[in-house]
Amino acid sequence: MFPVNRSRKLIHRGESVYRTGDALQNFFLLRSGSVKMRVTNSSGLEQITAFPVAGAMLGLDGIETGHHTCDAIALEDSLVCVLPFADLMRNCRDDFGAAQHFNRLIAHDTNQYCRLLLTLGCMSAEERVAGFLIGISEQMSASGYSPMAFTLKMTREDIANHLGMKVETVCRVFSRLQEAALVQVRKRQLEIRNVDALRKMSCG
Repeated sequence: MFPVNRSRKLIHRGESVYRTGDALQNFFLLRSGSVKMRVTNSSGLEQITAFPVAGAMLGLDGIETGHHTCDAIALEDSLVCVLPFADLMRNCRDDFGAAQHFNRLIAHDTNQYCRLLLTLGCMSAEERVAGFLIGISEQMSASGYSPMAFTLKMTREDIANHLGMKVETVCRVFSRLQEAALVQVRKRQLEIRNVDALRKMSCG
């Protein structure tokens, strides 16, 4: 579905793929690395909504108004394919399969936000962290990496913001999960020891 004349761009750690208010000119296919998606309201309150990894499409937030409504910030050096918006829309118009795939990408983002609302509104601290780790594990698997052992590229502060928790609470939950032999944590290195129990915990 992607235009043939796409170009690649290296985004260094801490740099933005795009910022809130930028005009929608391109979509960005994340080829390697990871980013955090952050929204900010008029009072300056920030919420991290997602942590996309390789294979994710960035920029869908700009479709409604023609301007991006969040910041996409690299958590590590990341490579993106630049997909011109006009070319991609033309491709979707001419190729029904491409249009279907694009609609699935939009639906995926919508479902992701619905799950985040459920997490923030209804789940305990342990359930939130367990669900977060299961989600990261599934992302790793979908991208061809190990779902059982991986590096958390985001900080504990980022995780706490994303889950609507205090940093201290996140750290305590990690410790409890480790004591229960569900995970093994070494700084940002994480190994899932009991995925079934972790998944059961994430379901409440």
